[in-house]
Amino acid sequence: MRRNEVQSVGDVLRLTIQECNMTARLDEQKAIGLWKPVVGDHIARLCGPPTVKLGVMTISVSSPPLRHELTMNRTSIIKCINGKLGKNVISEIRFVG
Repeated sequence: MRRNEVQSVGDVLRLTIQECNMTARLDEQKAIGLWKPVVGDHIARLCGPPTVKLGVMTISVSSPPLRHELTMNRTSIIKCINGKLGKNVISEIRFVG
């Protein structure tokens, strides 16, 4: 970039994120932010905060019946989160007790 070229802050941030290889981590944080809108407020309140590492979302669920129900619906939850992100960020969801 030449000194006299003007770039928007958004473009500079996007370039910096790409150069620092932070895109995957940023996508994981976006996926965490989508957990509550996807499952709803009530279920999100009954679960611990989600974490994501290397495409695997882990969520603490203390209620065995709820954990079973979420496990049975994990594929649709993954599709919904990835659909909202526009790319495959989450490959697996683990519900732990």
